[in-house]
Amino acid sequence: MTKPLRLIHAANLQLDCPLRGPGTLNEDVREIVELATITAFDRIIAKCLEKDVEGLLITGNTFDAGYPSLAAEVALREGFTRLAERQIPVFVTPGRMDPATAWQEIPTLPENVNLLLEPREAPVELIDKGRLLALLLPVTPETSIEPEELTRLLGDRGDPQSGRPLVVGMLISDRSTDRRDRPRLSTTRFAALDCLLCPAGTDTESLPLIDGHVLAQAAPQGMSASETGIRGVTLLEVDGQKKTKQIAIPTAPVRWESLVQLVDHVNSRDDLLERMVAQLERLPLIEGENVRIIDWKLDRESGDARGWETDAMAADLASALTELTDQYEGLRYVHRVRPLELDLTIIEPAHREVLTEYLLALERRAPANPQAFSRWITEARVEEVLKSTRWEEWAEAIPTEQVTQLAQQLGWKWCSNIGKK
Repeated sequence: MTKPLRLIHAANLQLDCPLRGPGTLNEDVREIVELATITAFDRIIAKCLEKDVEGLLITGNTFDAGYPSLAAEVALREGFTRLAERQIPVFVTPGRMDPATAWQEIPTLPENVNLLLEPREAPVELIDKGRLLALLLPVTPETSIEPEELTRLLGDRGDPQSGRPLVVGMLISDRSTDRRDRPRLSTTRFAALDCLLCPAGTDTESLPLIDGHVLAQAAPQGMSASETGIRGVTLLEVDGQKKTKQIAIPTAPVRWESLVQLVDHVNSRDDLLERMVAQLERLPLIEGENVRIIDWKLDRESGDARGWETDAMAADLASALTELTDQYEGLRYVHRVRPLELDLTIIEPAHREVLTEYLLALERRAPANPQAFSRWITEARVEEVLKSTRWEEWAEAIPTEQVTQLAQQLGWKWCSNIGKK
């Protein structure tokens, strides 16, 4: 039986880019988080070797050219060299973060690295023991790869027994073209492709029609709290009839999750903690995860808030959860708890209207930033109270989201206590 063609598709590596918003971390956990993208890349290389793949395909956003990183360049070179030692080729297309010009500025890469930087470049042949396994083509939304074009490209290089090789389009996404500016071309001009590979976030609906697979690959490491669950790469296995099997391979050392915990019928703090821990125990274990960053939202369907709406209570819950779940030599946990949202029903109608207008005014305000705080502090003549420059440093360190939450809570407390002794 013929061994299936195996390819690993990766995208959005974002090597040495910091994860966004992990919050306050212990020193040892911080080290895992800071190295997360490079660790994920090392695992991709290890999987290529373990699965004995015919090639590693990377479609865009491998690194951020706007913030040059020696660590990213070293990781790339070492990873590609390990693959070269096993004669595994690498195929790369640029993305928005790593345009073609940035790749051209990198000193000589290992010989197994094939940069597909322009759509006019000739297709790259993937050959094993003299047999043409696949044809890799750099494409853009304006590229034409119709059957007639493919026949011209292949010439007489098709296998008489198995027919033509697998035809893979790798999207070049380091440029953007307004749809109105694109030339009028056939909407089926990708019809000759067996699969089209691109980074997640690509507007695939704007691409030409394709009968094969379109694989938009997410990052191998979730970069923020919005990228929850399993994160990794895709192993493509293609048999002799070009039937393609897609296998997800997890690679992320840091896992983000968002959980909601109801506080209805909760009798005590310990009761609530027990329910939250039970939720964590139901989460499936993902291979390779070292740190879990859990964003908790407290919610209710009815009943009294019982103090769960305060920042102090939320912070206490987060601290207690960490003590209960964090394993120093095992799976690490970072818990962030959002307090209960404000309940307007307990406020008298007249005061409720005032609070509603107040909250709407907060939403309509432009997001605050350190520059705005600095200006307000200057206008309030705070410098006359604090030592010189101290108030400027304080303004730059203000967490603006917490300020907004506190403003909401203060407005709620003020309106809910009107008339009370």
